[in-house]
Amino acid sequence: MTTEQEARDAIHHAFGESAHAEVTAFPAGNLSITLTKGEHAATIDGHPESGWGWTVDPAEDEGFSGHENTADTLDEALADVRAGLI
Repeated sequence: MTTEQEARDAIHHAFGESAHAEVTAFPAGNLSITLTKGEHAATIDGHPESGWGWTVDPAEDEGFSGHENTADTLDEALADVRAGLI
């Protein structure tokens, strides 16, 4: 299970101080992460056992439609998001 603090540590490792992160942990162990960097934003949702979905700069009408991009691990999702924000 990835804890909220482990997620924050992974975010800090991937972005340093260059991004602001909000992490919400749910009772079942899934996490919802919102990252902002400059004028861009990304959302990452998932669980270590089922994988992670992510979107960079989602459109207003995509708020609840899911994520087209997926990753097996949170570190992989963060690396992909970082590449999308640069």
